[in-house]
Amino acid sequence: MIHIVNIKSKITKELVDEIVAHPRHNSDFNFEVFTKHKDKLYNIFIKESRKILNKFTLKDTNFRLWCLHTDQTFYEGDVWHNHIKSSTINGVLYLKTVKNKGIEFENNGDKTYVEPIDFDLVIFPNFLNHRPLLSKDKTRISLNMEIRCNENVNEVFSERKK
Repeated sequence: MIHIVNIKSKITKELVDEIVAHPRHNSDFNFEVFTKHKDKLYNIFIKESRKILNKFTLKDTNFRLWCLHTDQTFYEGDVWHNHIKSSTINGVLYLKTVKNKGIEFENNGDKTYVEPIDFDLVIFPNFLNHRPLLSKDKTRISLNMEIRCNENVNEVFSERKK
């Protein structure tokens, strides 16, 4: 249900530098990022999702890119949430990670901890409750991407058809 693929070879230094320099909105937990790299990131996300999930078609292409950027100057508490209302397939790309500050998932009372490394793309279904574990002293940057599909989430994430 949780898939991890490292896409370091597909990410440019220019993208990372742009995201790091992007102005943060300190009153918001996540903030939208406007970057010329959005289409490229979504193309990678869609391509990687197609490799590991069942066939799906896009409901729309009005893609948005959200950033969670925390460090010693801004820290928002760990918040459990899901993406049921906004996506079918959710992806989190980790640009800068902090050891022991990954992401925790919960499904029907079962918790799973994932320790991503830089440039890991974590792909998971919209209904999966999760919370980022944030660092108060080191820079941690992740980008959230969402795909809305015509197919039901259970069809997309069920055991892959042979």
